[in-house]
Amino acid sequence: MIPINSSLFGFFFYIAELNRQHLATAVWLFAVGVVLGLLAVALLWALLLAVSPKLGGRCTQALQGPVLMPISVVMGIWVVLAFALLPMVPNSMEILNSLKQIPTTGETTTEIVVPVASGEVDRFGNVPAEALEITVLTDQLRRMTVDSTGKIELVARLADTDEDVVAFDVSGGERFEWRRGDRGTLLRKIPAGETIELYARNITNSDIQMDIMILTEPEHIEAESIFMIGALVFLIYGSYFAMICILPKMSAIAEATVRSEIYQLLFLICAVVGCLFMVASIYIPYQTFGEDIKVLKHTCLQAMMVLGIVVAIWAASRSVSEEIEGRTALTLLSKPVSRRQFVLGKFAGIAWLVSVLFIMISSVFVVAVAQKPIFDKREGATIEYEGEKGVTWQLLHHEAMSVTPGVLLVYMETLVLAGVSVAISTRLPMVANFMLTFGIWALGHLTPSIMEASVEGFEPVQFVASFIATILPVLKNFEIYGAISAGREIPMMYIAGAAMYTILYGALTMLLALILFEDRDLA
Repeated sequence: MIPINSSLFGFFFYIAELNRQHLATAVWLFAVGVVLGLLAVALLWALLLAVSPKLGGRCTQALQGPVLMPISVVMGIWVVLAFALLPMVPNSMEILNSLKQIPTTGETTTEIVVPVASGEVDRFGNVPAEALEITVLTDQLRRMTVDSTGKIELVARLADTDEDVVAFDVSGGERFEWRRGDRGTLLRKIPAGETIELYARNITNSDIQMDIMILTEPEHIEAESIFMIGALVFLIYGSYFAMICILPKMSAIAEATVRSEIYQLLFLICAVVGCLFMVASIYIPYQTFGEDIKVLKHTCLQAMMVLGIVVAIWAASRSVSEEIEGRTALTLLSKPVSRRQFVLGKFAGIAWLVSVLFIMISSVFVVAVAQKPIFDKREGATIEYEGEKGVTWQLLHHEAMSVTPGVLLVYMETLVLAGVSVAISTRLPMVANFMLTFGIWALGHLTPSIMEASVEGFEPVQFVASFIATILPVLKNFEIYGAISAGREIPMMYIAGAAMYTILYGALTMLLALILFEDRDLA
């Protein structure tokens, strides 16, 4: 029986009040990011209407079109969540105020020479400590490293006091490191909610050189994700506005492609199945002894990729191959539309169709990932994050944000295969398209293994392996499920490199598609 106080949505059912607040806070941050992004989009829209009513009118029509309308519906749900969950977030203003701390935090390095201690000992029997002129808010202190040429005692005192709060022994020639939540320093953890000043006590017979690196972050570093989500929302709308303003003919073909495919039964089935699978994955027992969330991330990312590839191949076959066979393409090309615009417009339409699918499914995915630790804790798993045992909203938000690079990489991989499918569709029907594209997908993941196995083989084997590695996409670059599942941070440069590879390989597939389509007899 579902408790009466189980809140508004199904993913709050059977969750204790405290955990419900944690989950609401983690999801609310995503929703606030969406609101911020939509405000930026509204500002861009207003500027376009003021500067160029013609371009602003195109954007207005695009908002009512088959691409941005379903995306806006999903974003609208997030906006509703932003206001509906606000009463359940106990420290919402503290989180938002952390955004003000971003400009004043970061990494600082200080070089100091600590002289030999002199003077009378205090009432605790300690020699006087040298002030380092370093003041830190403990709630912002994330990491501290100390390198010294000799043994020294690093002391932290509350501001404007002379009593040692905590002291660290630093050995000469060995790096000392303190991290927030480090198990090894829990008993000597720097107190929270205070301002501390650092001192050094040199009890040797010579001066000691010290290098201190301090990394500070906003009190609630998770608030930074508001800007990240907002930027992603702005990028989605901004990219579509740019396409319809700069390439109107290609955009018209892309919109027609999305309009004809988004209401197809297959797309609806993939969207519904994908969302239901994300929800069901929360409750599936993976039997991994506390590592269920890693398997959930891996499984759900693969499910998104497969569904995206199926939709892309289906849409490419219907909108390209079947239109060529049905003479619809001939009718379209009889208008002032070139073959280049036809092929690029079809690819753009398929890319945006896949984007709509991913936005729908990933919106459910991040909530499912955020709820998984709560379910695992109820099932007896040990939950710990940054030295704190138990479920916290920081843990839930961290787990949800950790899948963002995975979703982006899976989306890029799907776009690469969508380009391959469009090129194949210019010559072959749907069944052959499915077989070839999925074959290329399998070989693309095996390319590094094929090259490694052929190193000591015969020259013909090496030639074939090199040929395959040259013409096929290296999809292994997008497969970093292990790092994502383990929650390791994915560098932005890696994401940028993968995006560049997607653009370059997409351009090559479009060139191939144009070559195959250029001399195709449409009559």
